[in-house]
Parts: sequence; structure tokens; C-alpha cells
Amino acid sequence: MITPRFSVEQDDARVYVKIHAPHVRAQTVEFDVDEDQFKFYASPYYLRLTFPGKVVEDETSSASFDAAAGDISVSLAKQVHGENFENLDLLTSLLATRREKLADNPQGEERIKRPIIEELGATISVEDQVAILNDEDFDWELPQNIPNAASEPSVISQTKYGFNEQYSGFLTHVHSTANEINEVADPESASAEERRQGRIASEDSKFDDGYYMDNYINDEDIQPLIQYKTKYYLALHKIQKDSKRTDSGNQPEAEDAKTTTDSVKDTVWSEFSESEQKTMLDLPRRTHIISNRQAVYLGLVDILFAYALDYRINVGEPTVESAWAIGAVSSSLSNLEQFSSLESVVVSCFRRGLAYPLYRNWELCEKALEDVYTILKLGRRATLKCMLQIKDIFDKHDVYYIYSKIYLDDYCVWLQTAASEKAMRSLAHKLRGFEVEKDSIGWKLDQLEDLALESSESGEELEADVDKKVDVATSTSDSITSLAQNLAEDTQQMQSLSIDEEQQIRMPDTALDVPSRKKLVQIIGEDNTDTNDDDNDNDDENEKNRSAESKTSNEFYLA
Repeated sequence: MITPRFSVEQDDARVYVKIHAPHVRAQTVEFDVDEDQFKFYASPYYLRLTFPGKVVEDETSSASFDAAAGDISVSLAKQVHGENFENLDLLTSLLATRREKLADNPQGEERIKRPIIEELGATISVEDQVAILNDEDFDWELPQNIPNAASEPSVISQTKYGFNEQYSGFLTHVHSTANEINEVADPESASAEERRQGRIASEDSKFDDGYYMDNYINDEDIQPLIQYKTKYYLALHKIQKDSKRTDSGNQPEAEDAKTTTDSVKDTVWSEFSESEQKTMLDLPRRTHIISNRQAVYLGLVDILFAYALDYRINVGEPTVESAWAIGAVSSSLSNLEQFSSLESVVVSCFRRGLAYPLYRNWELCEKALEDVYTILKLGRRATLKCMLQIKDIFDKHDVYYIYSKIYLDDYCVWLQTAASEKAMRSLAHKLRGFEVEKDSIGWKLDQLEDLALESSESGEELEADVDKKVDVATSTSDSITSLAQNLAEDTQQMQSLSIDEEQQIRMPDTALDVPSRKKLVQIIGEDNTDTNDDDNDNDDENEKNRSAESKTSNEFYLA
């Protein structure tokens, strides 16, 4: 049988079911209403819905079939007029059987039915599970010792891991695949303590002092990511703003929390997209007998932190690396970790957030933790939408899809059927007031930051000195260049002059008062005249010749 796509709406008096069942004949459609259950059958489709309240099939009930669209619309009357049926948009919850269903008691508080099969050796009793669901002041700091594998009676030799530690055999051949998320050497036999020690060793090996110092000083690209306002923050801010506007603010805290949850239903989280509804319909039908509810909630924090960090780094747009980035930061996915206290999960988140992502910055990790608080504060619908997005990212990867099988599918089912709004609000409240000390990380981050600041100041002084020398050299080079340009211009001007202009510029030889050789001889002395008699005679002859030429020239001009 095929489960058709469907949606459910309501008003004060009626419940409306819309079923998409194309290519069926109207004559073959069958309906059955039995108190809180509604059944639909039309080969090859079958649908059974279990409502939070009772419905009746009376004379006002109706059904219509749109053959062109393939939609069947059914209207049923509520047995109690004005009763509000909660969580009609959580499709997996509607598909649960009566035995699986968590009903509301007359006081309006959730209760747990004692399971038919109870797990022996469970670390938390059914009464404790009820306390976790109903007590908003549950002590999330209470440490729970991880059972010693050597002292436990083992029926199956393989180690359990995954959601509620109920899987084995899925990672037998993990090292023969391109799985870069897994860090456990032998996931099928490693104990919880061995996985934890291996995780710490991997984080210590992966952490890079220089990388952290560089991201601490050069945070120009990181600061916009820190200041980025996610859609979850904007939704919660709008709800709180509207609540303050309509209320004086004097209502009790519990009532305020309920108002926040109800406001979420009426705003951005009131409807799931078509793809999200299809994903919910494709989820496996499972009933969870949770052995350690606190570990399940803390594992949720771990996975949400990895998602929030990747979401913030990529500004809300997942990339092809998002599956690896989320899996690497999440200790639950990478090391199959099961946490026992809120402090242990937060410290692990920060350690991996500073060792694996593209940006490794303390303030960025703090913002991611605030995002987790915001998501949990918005309630399980917002949390479910996040888990559906994470599941979609992993489902599209040809290797990492295995983590949907052992973690994400179960979380998506559990959030619809068994997760408690009160417990999630309590966890969000604890996260809000939780402060992470850098000393608890174990990598001497304060010393690295001081060293980074000192290196930055020294580098700035050296850079200033280098800049000064560069300025001097640049000034000298400019002067030389200017002189060369002036010389080149003068040379070009000289080359452009005519011969007559050049002679005018040059000083004539006649302007120079150069004494004759004879006068020089007289000045030097008579001793030199004997050695130069021949030269003197030649000079006298030359003077006579010049006088004769001058006389002839004058006679020529007179004629």
C-alpha cells in the first residue's frame, strides 16, 4: 500500500483532511471514522490518521473528489465543539497508532504510557522519564556514569551506537569508503570510553595554534558572520516583540513560555514546505523505548550546534561541504559520542568548533551556541525543521547518508511523537545561562591570544618602519626621475634648434680676449724665445698676411 500525501486543518467545529490520491476511481474510495481515528482506502492508497481528539461522522460530514487535481477533501465534525487539536502539522505523529500515540490527559500535561516491552537495565526509570517531561527544572548538570562494558551482561557482542544506542553493523566497512567524518578506529567494537578518549586525542591533534591566532587577529571576514542575524533569531525577536506589545509583561514565566510556543505555530513555523511534508511522510514508522532521555536531548544540542555553526559560516546557504562540516563538528556523528551532562556537550562543541571549520573563532562559537538556544526556545517545530534540513543535506551525499539512518531519521520521528516542549524549554533556559570558560577547553587559549596580540603589535611597528623607509626611497626616486625628465626636455629642445639659432645661443669666439702668442711669450720671459724663434717668425708672417688681406678687403668695399 502507498501512503498518500495529505494535510490537515481545523476550525472550532470541524477537521478538514485533504488527500492527494491521483488516478483512483471514486467508486472505490472507502472511509472509516472510529473516535480519534480516521481511515481512508482507495487502491493502491491507504491512510490511517490518529487525531489528538475525537471526531464523528454525522449528517454534516462530507467528502468531495477533484478528479483533475487528484485531491479528495473530507470534512469531519469534532465531538467536542471548540476543542483544539494540537500538532496537526506533525504528520508523523498523526500516522502513529493508538499505542504509539502520546495523548493529552485532562490536566493538559503530557504523560507516558508504560511500554509493553521494557528494556532491562535501563538507566532511567519510567517515573524519571515522566519527571524529565513534566519538570522544567530538571537538573541538566546531573552527571550520569557511562556503564562499564566489562561489568554489563552482554547478549550481543557488538557495540551499540546511534540514536538511543540502538544500532550496530552500519559502520562495519566504514574505512573502505570515503567517509571523512568518522574518527573511530573500530566503531563496531569500541566502547563508549574508548570513543571518548579517541575523540579528545583527535581534537588535540587537529587543533592548530597558528590557525587560531590568525583567526583571532585577522577577523575581518569573521566579524560579519558574528553579526549575521539568522532567520531563527529574527523569528524569536518578532515573537517577543509582539508579545511585549500586546502584554504588560506581568504574566508568569510559564505562561510566557506557552505564549512563545503558541506564537511559533501562528508565524513562520506554522506550515511545513511541500518537500518537508514529503520527507516526514517517508520517515520510518518507529516506536522508541528511550533508555536515556537526557542523552538524547544532549545529543540534539550537539547536532544543532554543528548545524548552527555551518549555517552561520555559510550565511544560511548550505554548500557541498556542509555534510562534512556538520558531521566533523558533531561529536555524536564523528565519534558516536553519548553525553552525560550539559557541560560535557558544550565543551565538546567548542573544542571541535575551534579545530575543524573554515573559521575557528571563539566569538563565532558563542554565537552558534546562542543559535541553539534560539532554536530550542522556538520549540520542537523549529527544531524539527532544522533536523529535516540536516537530514536533507546528508541524504543527498552518497557516503554520509548513513548518518540519516542511525541518527537523523529517528530524531525527526522522535521530535514529532515523543519530544517534550517543556523539556526543550528547560534545556534552552540552561543553555542561555551557561558560560564556557576558555580554561575548560584545555588549549591555553588566553596565552595564544596574548601572543597573537604581541606579534600583531611587533608586526605593526616593523611595518611602520618599513613604510617609512619605503617613503624615503620613493621620494628620492621621484627626485631623480624629475631631474631626468628635465634633462631629457632640454636635450629635445637643443635638438629642435636650427644651426643659426644654435650659433646665436653659443658665445662668439671674438668675444673672448685671448692674448696672442707673442704677448704670452713676453709674459713668460725671454728664456723661452730662443727655443721658439721659428714659431715667432711664423707668427710675424701670419700677421703680415692678415694685414694685407684686410687692406685688400677694404679696397674692395671702397671700390
